[in-house]
Amino acid sequence: MFLDRRIFSQEAHQALTEIQGKLSPAYHSKASKLIQGLSAYISTWGLHRLAGDAEKFLLGTAEDTTYKGEVYRHFLVRLRAFSDIDFDPTDEGSLIHLPLAKYTALNRLGMQLAKEWSFWAAAVLGEATES
Repeated sequence: MFLDRRIFSQEAHQALTEIQGKLSPAYHSKASKLIQGLSAYISTWGLHRLAGDAEKFLLGTAEDTTYKGEVYRHFLVRLRAFSDIDFDPTDEGSLIHLPLAKYTALNRLGMQLAKEWSFWAAAVLGEATES
């Protein structure tokens, strides 16, 4: 499968613009920092853990961490659409139960897409600050 690198850029820029519209401006720079660490997170913990953490943060009561859930969930939704692999972004079990070859390929694609998100994060959301 050949992927045009410009498609990664278009996908990342559009997704981050959507996130910018969803989040309060007070969380843009924090989200930027979170996104810049997304590739390392995925390579260390995997997409199934990202889905689980998205749920945890979205269901949490702390306003200053729900933005993390929004970013993680949005990434997974966009990855599903980009990859055409059928999984439920709200259910880490759907990722855990994918065949190994499919999960590994999706995880690799996720890391590549996260790197592109990282590149565009500062341009769209602003410079990163501590979360």
